[in-house]
Amino acid sequence: MNSNEIIPKYNYQHFKPTDYDFKNFRGPKAGERYIDFQARTIDGKIVALSDYLDKPIVLDTGSITCPMYANSKIPMILLMEKYPNVHFLLLYVREAHPGGRTKGITSMDEKMLNAKSTHKLYNEKRIILVDDLEGTAHKLYGAMPNMTYVIGVDGIVKFRANWTNIDALKKVLLEIESNHIEKQDFYEVVKPPIGTAIRTLMIGGFRALFEFIKGLPQLIRQHKEADTM
Repeated sequence: MNSNEIIPKYNYQHFKPTDYDFKNFRGPKAGERYIDFQARTIDGKIVALSDYLDKPIVLDTGSITCPMYANSKIPMILLMEKYPNVHFLLLYVREAHPGGRTKGITSMDEKMLNAKSTHKLYNEKRIILVDDLEGTAHKLYGAMPNMTYVIGVDGIVKFRANWTNIDALKKVLLEIESNHIEKQDFYEVVKPPIGTAIRTLMIGGFRALFEFIKGLPQLIRQHKEADTM
């Protein structure tokens, strides 16, 4: 790395499309072994991902200011109710669209508070795991704002999606007992309804909404480039 290269801060205060590299989905691929990590539950208990390997795991990522998370939450809960033999976990990551109301995270206390608020505001029924301040687990698994992994009890990744895709996830869960491995990992964005998007962005505040609209043309270009992967 060039000594003059500026490394962007993980917990940004102002959203820019360049905060995300949608073309490079890092982390363990389907067929590879999962990577263990530690996180906190919203009651402060320190746990490891491996603590949940007594059942298959559906690991999703999100934050209180992420419209993609807000749009996928209800169908995820319905799947959780349909598959009680699977652990559905939500990894709380950085704020996707911080603003004047919900700012970019600067401490673990703030991150825990935002995760607890997400639990209440969205009536989130999944177990919420709160990543550390530096986003260690988020980075290990690809650093996308709302991505999904399915991990078998053998520790092998059965499926992953750069954006949560409920239809693809449903197919994988139908075959969860057969140890099927789904190799496709890039999926088109399922755009949230405009009302959902605005409501979620306004949790961040007017600035979050403005920065999203300002960056939208660039976001669309980046998504189209990723869709060719």
